[in-house]
Amino acid sequence: MTPLRPIAPALASLLLLAACATTPIDPGLLDNARMAIQQATDAGAEEYSPLELRFARERLARAEAHAEAGDHDDARRMADQAEVEAQLALARTRAALARAELARKQRELEQIEADISEVFGEEAITR
Repeated sequence: MTPLRPIAPALASLLLLAACATTPIDPGLLDNARMAIQQATDAGAEEYSPLELRFARERLARAEAHAEAGDHDDARRMADQAEVEAQLALARTRAALARAELARKQRELEQIEADISEVFGEEAITR
C-alpha cells in the first residue's frame, strides 16, 4: 500500500483534469453572447459598428459549432469572445450616437446664438 501513496495525489489530479476537460459548455455562455449581440443590434450597431457586430456573430457561430462538436474549451472561448465583441459594438454604437447628439445640440446652440445676436446684437452673446 505504501507504493501507491506517492502517486495518489497525482492520480487524483489527473482524474480532476479529465473531469474538467469533459465538462460541457454552460448554455448560459451562449445565451449571454446572444443577448449581447441583440443589445448591440437593437442599439444600432448594424449602422454604427458593423465590423464588431459581424465579428461577434461569427464567433458565436463558431462557439455553437465547437459546442456541437464537443470541443467545449474552444466553445467557451469563442462564446466569451463573441460577448466581448458585441459589448464593444454596443459601446462604439453608443459613442457614435452620443457624438451625433452632441453635434445636433451644438447646431441648436449656434442657431440660438444667431437668433439672439440678430435680435439683441453681437454684444448679447458672451462665452
